[in-house]
Amino acid sequence: MPKPAVEATASARCDDGSVIVASYDRLERHGIEAVVFLDTESGECFQIQRDLPAPVTDSAPTYHLTTGVSSPLAGGIVDWRRVDDRFEFALTPRAARIFGGADVLSFVAEPTDGMTLEDIADHVERLVR
Repeated sequence: MPKPAVEATASARCDDGSVIVASYDRLERHGIEAVVFLDTESGECFQIQRDLPAPVTDSAPTYHLTTGVSSPLAGGIVDWRRVDDRFEFALTPRAARIFGGADVLSFVAEPTDGMTLEDIADHVERLVR
């Protein structure tokens, strides 16, 4: 994976004091499931979502990326990893454009109540495979 182009601080707090909160949501009414990384201060968001039920295909990605306000983009993650409480996502050039041009998003997150970062990582892995 390339060296992260975007860095966060070594705790769940960003430089401005905001927190990146990680959650998993299954929204039957909207027909999607999503892993959401939300900056609680700015409201900026990195979302990985997939339709319910998940389509089975070999020819196209079954997940989409969005900022929460952008149109969903099919695929977009080249590679990803979790190191302790840090998540890193290497993005395609097209996906990077909707996230400020950074080809790698790297941030420290803390899970919402009742979840663990391992739970979040398991959901990410399942959504993007």
